[in-house]
Amino acid sequence: APRDFDDWHYLTQLDQACALSVGIEHFRSLRPHCMGAIMWQLNDCWPVTSWAAIDGDGRKKPLWYALRRSFANRLLTIQPRDGGLALIAVNDSQASWQVAATVSRRNLSGSALAEIVLQTRLVPPGGVVSLPLPPEVAAATDPYAELLVAETIDQRAWWFFAEDKDIDWPPAKFDATVLSAGGLTTVTVTAQNILRALTLYPDRLDPSAEVDETGVTLLPGETVTFTIRASGELDPAALTSRPVLRCVNESTTQL
Repeated sequence: APRDFDDWHYLTQLDQACALSVGIEHFRSLRPHCMGAIMWQLNDCWPVTSWAAIDGDGRKKPLWYALRRSFANRLLTIQPRDGGLALIAVNDSQASWQVAATVSRRNLSGSALAEIVLQTRLVPPGGVVSLPLPPEVAAATDPYAELLVAETIDQRAWWFFAEDKDIDWPPAKFDATVLSAGGLTTVTVTAQNILRALTLYPDRLDPSAEVDETGVTLLPGETVTFTIRASGELDPAALTSRPVLRCVNESTTQL
């Protein structure tokens, strides 16, 4: 439950992004039974609370970035299949895709509880490959404290055994640095523990500011750099704190 407007603003947009991603990736994974999805709607023509991915002032919501990932020509996704889970690679590009993946079941501290390496598979243009995951990886001992992550050279897919609101996320701990040069500002975040759906809202400081990515989940020790374009200077302290920098962890624990 949101504590204030800032929580409501972040959590409703996160819920929207997650819901659409789940549906779109599900439909795409069913190829050729289902050949895709069409999402309503892209943008608004006036200021209003709605399901659009771009608001009435042209600002991209977290949904827009989630759609970019879910509609990418090459999609790696984990889906329920036949009572278990499967890693599915969907290739809507015009070139073949060599997929070799490592799939690990981890706890919230980031430690691997089980791990497998899937042999390289060729996904032809317009094709899909489904790789069933064995129970030692796909079945959680504690669904509220475990997750799956599948990785290839340039793709990553997540599976959470429980809903975000029911997971006992650790308090957010991270290191952050801000640099500005040549009209660009970068915010680099290094996770000390798992950070779920890390999202930056620079438009809370300057309506013209736009970030290149949102909704990034990091394992402990991993780093992400957000790049911001803005018409003026942005306060470095504000860029690395609530309500500009958000993650699910802080919504389930007291700040």
